[in-house]
This record gives sequence, C-alpha cells and structure tokens, in this order.
Amino acid sequence: MHERLDAIVIGSGFGGAFAIDHLVNAGLRVALVERGPWRDTAPVRAAGITQRSPLPHGRHAFTHLVRRVSAPFLPARGIAPHAHGLFDLHLDRDMSVVCSSGVGGGSHVYTAMNTPPAVDHYWDNRADGIDAAAMRAHCDAAIARMGARVTPTGGRIPNATADRYANHPLFSAGADQPAMSYDYARDAHRDNAIFGCADGSKTTLDALLVAPAMQRGLTVLDLHEALAIGPDNNGGWRVTLRDHRGGGYRHLAAPRLLLAAGTLNTLRLLFESRARGALGAMSALGLGFGGNGDSIGYWACNEHDADYSLGAPCHGHFVPRGVPAAAPLMSVGLNGIDALPLPAALRRRLKRDLVLVGMGADEANGFASCRDGRLRFHYPAAANPVLARMRAAFADVARVSGKPVHTLARFPVTVHPLGGARVDDNPARGVIDGRGQAHGLPGLYIVDASALPAAPGSPPSMSIATWATHVAHGIARRG
Repeated sequence: MHERLDAIVIGSGFGGAFAIDHLVNAGLRVALVERGPWRDTAPVRAAGITQRSPLPHGRHAFTHLVRRVSAPFLPARGIAPHAHGLFDLHLDRDMSVVCSSGVGGGSHVYTAMNTPPAVDHYWDNRADGIDAAAMRAHCDAAIARMGARVTPTGGRIPNATADRYANHPLFSAGADQPAMSYDYARDAHRDNAIFGCADGSKTTLDALLVAPAMQRGLTVLDLHEALAIGPDNNGGWRVTLRDHRGGGYRHLAAPRLLLAAGTLNTLRLLFESRARGALGAMSALGLGFGGNGDSIGYWACNEHDADYSLGAPCHGHFVPRGVPAAAPLMSVGLNGIDALPLPAALRRRLKRDLVLVGMGADEANGFASCRDGRLRFHYPAAANPVLARMRAAFADVARVSGKPVHTLARFPVTVHPLGGARVDDNPARGVIDGRGQAHGLPGLYIVDASALPAAPGSPPSMSIATWATHVAHGIARRG
C-alpha cells in the first residue's frame, strides 16, 4: 500500500469492527489488518467477497478447525495446523484460552448474546475522559446496531428455556432472558453456534460492519498477521505484517495504530514489541488479567427423543427451583454437530445432552507474562469466589436433575479473556488512559478486551464495542 493512511486497525472482532465503522464514517482512511480469512457464508458471498475460506463444516471439519495451538511444552510460537483454521487454543496451567480467527473475529463463534455489563456502574470512576452517561449511550447504540432481542416465546423456537421450563417441576427460566443478535424468523435453527454460521441467521461483524465499510473506503488486508509494531520515522506507527496468502512480508505506517487483535494476540504483540525496545517500559503490561468467571459444564441429561442441537445459538438462562440465590446458567445445545463427521449413533447421543455455561465478574486479579516469546497467563482461581459459585450452580443442577454435570474444575478455561492492557490513569496500574491511548506513546490505542478495566460479568462483546466506540469517537473528534 502506497497511499497515505490515517489509521491502521489490527483485528476485526468487536473492538476492531466497531472502531473502523466509526473511523470510516468520520472520513478517515483506514486499513484493517486481519490474520484470518473471510469466511464462506451467505452474507459474505452476497457482499461480493470472492476469496473466502470454509467454516469447519463437513469435509473441512478438522482441516479448518484449529489455526494455532500454544502451550508451555510446545515451541514458543506454538504449532499451526492450518492458517485458515477457525480457533486458536492457548493451553496453560492456571488459565487456558480459546479464541477465533477470521474477518469478524469472535462473532463467528459466539452464542449471539449481546448485553450490557452485569456490573452496576461498570464505567464509573475508571479514568479521566470516560463519561458514564456517554458510555451507556454507546452501549445502547451498539446493541441496537447488532439487532439484539430476547428470544420470542410461544414454542416457535426449539428448546428455548423460557418455553421449556415455563411449567417444569425442577427448573425455572426466570424472566430475565438475554438478548441475542439472531434471525428468529429462520426455520432451520441449526448450525449457527460455535462452529460458525453459514446461512447468516446469526449476526456477524464481517457482514454487518466490515464489508459495508469497504464500500466507504476501508481497505481490508485479510490473511495478514501483524508480527511487530513500533514508532516510525515520521512520528507515527509502523506495522510489520506476514502475508499468509501471497507469502512474504510487508510494512504499513500511519499516525494512529489501534490494536484490536483480541486479548491473547494483542498482549503477545505488545510483549514482543516491548522486548525489542519499541514501546518503552510499559510497566503495567500484563496486569488485571481475568477470564470473566467463565465456567463450562457438560450436562449428560440424555433425555429421550430430545434434540438439543436445534434452536438459537443460546437457549437462554435457567435456575433450579427451590434453590435460594442459585446462580443462573446458560443452556447451550451442541448446535452445529450435524456439520461434523461423526458416527450417527454418537451424534444422536450427543444431541440429547446440553452444555452449561456460567459467567460472572471475577476479580481480574491475574497477570500475563512473556519470556523468550512464550506467553503465559497466571490466574489465582482460589482467589476468585465467582468460580466457586459457578461450581455450586453445576452441582445444584446435577443434584436436582439426578443427571451428572461434568466440569474441568481443575483446568480453568475462558473464551472471554480480558485485561492485561487495561485502562487506568496511573501508568503503574494501566497501559492506556481514558482516551484509549497508551501512556507516553501518542497514536497507539487499544480497543479490544485487553483494555477493559474489569470483568463485566456478562458476555463482553458489547462492553468491548462500547469502549471501541468511545475511543474512535475521540479520535475522530480530535482529528
């Protein structure tokens, strides 16, 4: 690219996509760098994107499932089964992380829940420049943009907890169901969850924000992986990229660089660039890491004639009846299992079981480190009471139902890693200020979950979108 850029955005998940939407609308010339490919879905085909990569469905189920695996016992950069794989797996003793790769980021694999923070006054007293009222307005606008709404009742949507547990003797759905960005008018209600959604019934960011921004001047470099960042000779920022499609390396430069590669990859990029002397001391890098209380259980309910693989990406919240102050759990079927090449008998059995998901505001009291290129997450599970509360919730379900709930209590896993480059006015506590700009590094911004000041206790998609909108509005306003 030889044309002058006003900004480079690395990553196209909820931080990157919402940031580029506002920056492009403000007339800035923006390049979006994404290490993964465009996914072959109906909305992407309709947008005229010709170079697409399949989701891990059918014969691609295993070849396109995993992009990279990293672990302490593997080489520092891990192993990379397929550059077009959908998932990255980071295995660690204290906290393992699962994240995704592709234009649209985590919106391909999320359960479509888009809700505000569950923590009251989440944005209050965080840093100068953050106005709680404005942040609420940004969040409301993001939820509206995603078209999120609560699953309609009346039995039309398969397995919705509000219907399934309306008069159930053991469980209750309760009145507070999550809003989801999902087309409930579709008839199939299958293959729309964690393995991607090919038919477009789940709202994803590539179709909603990225492709339309291209019509307004956005440049998208898919299958380009950012390897290093640092100041350039003109007072801006320079990014070194690896081209996974054409091969070789290239460089981009702009006065503004926005990191939105997701917590795992943004932290890796910051640590490695700091080690090369490009970012100064950045003493708070790694602090405030958490997993948003993510807890996963496998409920082997094995209900006769049930097919829990059907429905919206998430069936909704529920709690056991008669259990005081029970923590609500989310019910999720193995939606998408029909796209996997499994024996028919095994597939039928798995469709009769459910995945249970719990989350809440953990203390975000862990930290990330990186030595010799090896990223590690250190997380004191025992010092996070929300995890014990989630384990108790799984035990309540097992006891009330008489069916086992299997968990990985000794191996915490999160799909919502956050922090490590958090916002705080004090450079000893946070990496960025209330404008999203790195302390002492003009023009370098962070707009993904690594910037969040604390765990929101709910799916963080809209908290990330809120923060990215706030940062992008400030950049556009200052010019």
